Amino acid sequence: MSFQMISGDPLQTQAQVLAFGYNARGRAEVNPLQTTLQYRYPAAFAAFGKQARAGRITPGALWIWREAQPHLAFMVVRESPVGPTRLRFVQHVALTLARDFQLEGIKSVAIAGLCTPSELAPIRELLLQWFERISLPVTLYE
Repeated sequence: MSFQMISGDPLQTQAQVLAFGYNARGRAEVNPLQTTLQYRYPAAFAAFGKQARAGRITPGALWIWREAQPHLAFMVVRESPVGPTRLRFVQHVALTLARDFQLEGIKSVAIAGLCTPSELAPIRELLLQWFERISLPVTLYE
């Protein structure tokens, strides 16, 4: 098991993939991490938005942009930019990542901006259930 929780700046991660919570509509969310990522990688957010508007992105999906360092993984855990993070969507994304990380060539993941602090406890437990038994190093930023 290599699941750990840390605090700090997720933009400084050494993980291969930086995963963060996003919404199925592909609309901008207002938080410091996503604002910074959107400024640095506008093409990633534009491509994701285009896929979302075309109906190809559904809640619970994992969408990876590989043209960035680290790769960006959009974890679709909300239906809209103002909605809450849904446990069932987190569950589906975690299952997909735990099942397919080797097929996707993912060596390590840092997860940040997945939910609000008040939503963190049950989400942390859910992620621990999925990632404690696999060999993928996962870091969850508080």
